[in-house]
Amino acid sequence: MKKHLRLALPPLARLVPGSPCAFALVDRHGALLRAGELPLDRIAAEVPVEHLHAILAPGDAITVSVPVPPLPPRQMDAAVASAIEPLALSDIADLCIAHGPRGASGEAAVAWAERRAIARAWELLDAAGLQVAAIVPHELALPADDPHPDSPLSLPADARWLAPLPGWSLARSDVRPASRSRPWRGAIAWAGAAALLWLAGLHFYAGQQEREIVALQDGMQGIVQETFPQIPMVIAPLKQAADARDALRLARGVAGGDDFMPLALGAARVLPFAAGHVRAMRFAEGTLTLTLAEGYAPPGNEAALVQAAAAQALNLEKDKQLLHTWHVRRAASPAQAGAQGGAQGGGRP
Repeated sequence: MKKHLRLALPPLARLVPGSPCAFALVDRHGALLRAGELPLDRIAAEVPVEHLHAILAPGDAITVSVPVPPLPPRQMDAAVASAIEPLALSDIADLCIAHGPRGASGEAAVAWAERRAIARAWELLDAAGLQVAAIVPHELALPADDPHPDSPLSLPADARWLAPLPGWSLARSDVRPASRSRPWRGAIAWAGAAALLWLAGLHFYAGQQEREIVALQDGMQGIVQETFPQIPMVIAPLKQAADARDALRLARGVAGGDDFMPLALGAARVLPFAAGHVRAMRFAEGTLTLTLAEGYAPPGNEAALVQAAAAQALNLEKDKQLLHTWHVRRAASPAQAGAQGGAQGGGRP
C-alpha cells in the first residue's frame, strides 16, 4: 500500500466542513509518520497526500459475514444483497453495500451503511480537497484482537491506527460525487473520442477514394485493351493509348473520327472540370459517355461549353435524365451534314 492518510470521521450525522478529525499519516510499510487533529477543511493543505482512507465512526456502518454461493464476480453483488435483505432494517435500494471476496469457509465479509450519508460524507471530503481511496467501516479498520472494538480511534495514535485495511470499502462508484475535475476529464474524453471518430472517418473516406481510383484505373485499362488489343499489357493507360494512336496515324493516316482516343482526348480538353472526378466511362456507337462523381465544380455557362466543344468538331450534350453525365461525339462533317440535309429535303413533296 502507498503512503496514505487515515482519517477518523465523526458520526456522519454531525460531519461538517469544520469538524475536527483525528488523523494518522502511514508510510508504505505501515509505519506511523505523523498524527494529529485538524478541521476537515484544513487537512488537505496541512497534510497533502493523494490517498485518503476515511474510517467511519462506530455505528455508522453494519458489518457481518454471510454465506454466499461460488459465483462469478459480476453476480456477487446480487447474491450479497439477497443475503442481507432479511438483516437490514432499511430498503436495500437506500443502502450502500460493499463486500469482500468469498472465503474458504464459503462466507464473505459484508458492510452496509445509509447511501445518502455515505454520499454526503464523500461530497464533503471531495470539497475539502481530499482524494478518497476508501471509506472503511470502523470494525474493519481495527486489529483483529482489539480490546475495545466499540471505541472510536483517538489520539495519541497507537497500534489501533496501524491495522491492515481491507482491499474493499464503501467507496463505491455509484455514490462517488461529481468531482470538480471530472467535467474537464469528461470533455477531454469526448474530444478524444471525437478525434478518433474523425480519424476513422478519414481513413474510411481515403479507402473509399482509393477503391474508386482503382476501379477507374481498371476501367481505363479495360477500355484501352478493348480499343487497342495489340497492346499486350496495360500499365500506363493514357500514355500507351496515345502511343497506339500515334502508331495508327503513322500506319493508316489520322484515326477515324469515331475512334475512342480522339474523343477521349477532345473530351479532356473541353471538360477540364472533370479531371479526377470521372467515375465511369463508356464508349459505344461513336459516343463517349462520362459519368462524374460528386465534388467537381460544374460549369457556369453550359452554352459556352457546348460552343467550345463545337469549335473542336465535337458534339457535347448533358444527359437530361442522368445526373453528372455527359455525352461526347464527333460532330458531323459538312459533307455528312449536306448528305443528311439532302436526304431530309428529298423526303418533302
